[in-house]
Amino acid sequence: MVIRKAIDEDVELLNNYLTLLIKDEKQYDPGIDEDFEVTNMYDDYINDDSKLLIVAVEDEKVVGYLYGKIKQADPTYKYITARLGAIYVDSNYRNKGIATSLIEYFKKWALEKEARKLEVNVWSNNIKAKSIYEKAGFKTASETLTIFY
Repeated sequence: MVIRKAIDEDVELLNNYLTLLIKDEKQYDPGIDEDFEVTNMYDDYINDDSKLLIVAVEDEKVVGYLYGKIKQADPTYKYITARLGAIYVDSNYRNKGIATSLIEYFKKWALEKEARKLEVNVWSNNIKAKSIYEKAGFKTASETLTIFY
C-alpha cells in the first residue's frame, strides 16, 4: 500500500467516497441528507498547503482517503491545531491497517506544520471509528450533548 497526496484525477472518486461516507454517517445522525450531492468538495485541498488530502493506493487503485486542515493560532487560542476532517476506506479494503496508515501520515504532516493539537470529531456511538482514533492516540477531550426532535 502507498499513501500519497491526492491529485486532480482522484477528485471524482473521492467525491464518490464522500457520498458513501455521508450515507454511512446517517446511522449516527438521522438528520443527514443522504441525497446531498457532493461536487468538487476537494478542489481547493489539492493546492492549499494548510490543507491535506491524501489517498491510500493498493493494487493500483485508490481505496481510501483522509482530509484535514490546519487552524492557525489566534488571539484566543495559542496553539496551531490540525483538524482531521474525515477518513473513508473502501469496504473491500477495511481491517488492513489502511485507516491507521492514513492517520499516521496526517500526524506526521501536522507536526511538520507545527501543530501542537490534533483533533477529530466522531459520533459517540461509532464504536469502530472511535477505536481506530483511540488506537492512534486520540483521547476524548470534550463532549457534545445533543437532542434530536
